[in-house]
Amino acid sequence: MGKKVTIRDVAKEAGVSVATVSYIMNDRKDVKISSETRKKVLQIANLLDYTPSSTAKSLATGRSNTIGVSYHLSSNAPSRNLEITDFVNLLIERLNRMHYDILFLPFHPDEDNPPIRQNIDGIIAIDLSSDEFRKFADNYLVPIIAVDMILHDNLFYQVYTNLPSAIERYMTRIPDSLLVLEPFRNEQYMDYIVSTVKPERLCVLSDCHSGTLRSLQGRKLLVIGSYLALMIRPYVSEADMAVITSSTYSHILPVSTDILEHDTSKKANVAINLLLNAIDRKFDVNHTYELDL
Repeated sequence: MGKKVTIRDVAKEAGVSVATVSYIMNDRKDVKISSETRKKVLQIANLLDYTPSSTAKSLATGRSNTIGVSYHLSSNAPSRNLEITDFVNLLIERLNRMHYDILFLPFHPDEDNPPIRQNIDGIIAIDLSSDEFRKFADNYLVPIIAVDMILHDNLFYQVYTNLPSAIERYMTRIPDSLLVLEPFRNEQYMDYIVSTVKPERLCVLSDCHSGTLRSLQGRKLLVIGSYLALMIRPYVSEADMAVITSSTYSHILPVSTDILEHDTSKKANVAINLLLNAIDRKFDVNHTYELDL
């Protein structure tokens, strides 16, 4: 296998600087380069079968083409963890397809001075508590999209699912039903989710002991999360349970289950588009995107 052609090889052959080659390969119109030089560099790059590296692109654009993703999985919310990792996988797939690298920015709540990662263009953060998000965001001066969070801060775009409307419709139709869910980390979003539910019709499961699950027998349930529904399934009839879940995991539920799907694919697309526009300094007046089921 021959040696891989580098940007320096193209620059040397064309008799120009590395920066000039990088500007041309990234079609920078704001840099004054003669049409003859552009044509010559492109011809040589084609002859040498040169593909720009991420380093070369960074030199031309001032960007790293790297997106940070931050989230924190909770030991008491396995079903919620599954949906978060599914969402992260969607982000990875789509951003990789757009030639972005992903850098995971793990958040440890007990860490006073978390390490700061340099050379990232923007961040998508998912379901952090208000304090966690503030501690995290204070360390970065790049655009941050907050997913499944309500922050009451117009500095950040917020993207989340309008769960209360679906919950209210179902629980109005089934007057004796009970909402069952695991805790979300973001307190404001958690409060928003259960805002239409009376306390006596709410069951937040942070630890699924068999005794707790048996207490649900005979009740009509609206469950948030496929995996949580499967944990409850041995104790509750399928006919007594409806499930709010992402389209990715609805297939793991029994076919007779009443399923209300939320579109995680759309949520991923909205978060990515908002972030890339913010990186390009194309700001939207609307900072809150509430997605219906």
